[in-house]
Amino acid sequence: MAQMFNIGKIVNTHGVKGEVKIYPYTDDVTKFEKYSSLIVGERRIEVVSVRIHKNMALVKFKGYESIDSVHELINQSVYIPREMADDDGEGHYIVDLIGCIILDEYGKELGVLKDVLQNTAQDLYEIKRKDSMQVFYVPVVDEFVKSIDINARKIVIHLIEGMLE
Repeated sequence: MAQMFNIGKIVNTHGVKGEVKIYPYTDDVTKFEKYSSLIVGERRIEVVSVRIHKNMALVKFKGYESIDSVHELINQSVYIPREMADDDGEGHYIVDLIGCIILDEYGKELGVLKDVLQNTAQDLYEIKRKDSMQVFYVPVVDEFVKSIDINARKIVIHLIEGMLE
């Protein structure tokens, strides 16, 4: 399981007093407001302030007082430790699911979870078929996803006619 989550990328400076603009990789940019520190590259940096502007997090870091001092941070990824992430009650995150073996209800191996595509209606599992480079998609709803065992790295799904085509 991943110990660090990439939650965004510093894309630019903002103003002349050392603020940076972070493009969020989270669906809720306001989460940045609760972090007292962030890991930028490989260093933990204390957060002085956070403002949300046009769906971006404007962050001021301790020790970075001018536009010149933050230039080194541009294009760096921003991380949080796993323990700082919100637990959604399901006990797993997308990063934990990637690479899990996909089985049908009868135990037949169908492939490996390649990605989770997040849509407004529901998420979709993108599954790479076991014996080819082809992929197929399964909506992440109770009707199709029957069980998830993170420790065993297995997900059991229910197939319907046409789903594998």
